[in-house]
Amino acid sequence: MPMTRDPVDVVREAVAAINARTLRERALELIEPGFVRHDLVEVFPDSHGPEGAGDFVSMIVAAMPDFHLRIDAIFGQGDRVAVLMTMTGTHTGEALLGRPPTGNALSAHAVFIYRVANGRLAEAWQMVDGLAFHRLAGLHHD
Repeated sequence: MPMTRDPVDVVREAVAAINARTLRERALELIEPGFVRHDLVEVFPDSHGPEGAGDFVSMIVAAMPDFHLRIDAIFGQGDRVAVLMTMTGTHTGEALLGRPPTGNALSAHAVFIYRVANGRLAEAWQMVDGLAFHRLAGLHHD
């Protein structure tokens, strides 16, 4: 019988894999086949499965090669994990939101709620500061 993994530890591992740029290689270990990422702000399309999650993270990192997630608070109950994160990066790579690199820096807060099943991420609801991403892409100015 497989050892049950603490859902908070699963989320911490996934965040570490994103920061280490190893999520794609570890996707089958960390992400359930039926995974769905819901973008509650609708800045980016939802993604599905380990491949979709890997593609989404790869797109973000391609646009911001220095992209980093910092966990500011994390707690879990049952199969759910809530995380407050700060995202940072600089748009020096590929196009983002249809816009060429701007050189703009990102510092955005985000709230993520994950459902963990079978020791892997099964579902995510993400509320990210969409205005910060629009500023990053040069779509909004103060």
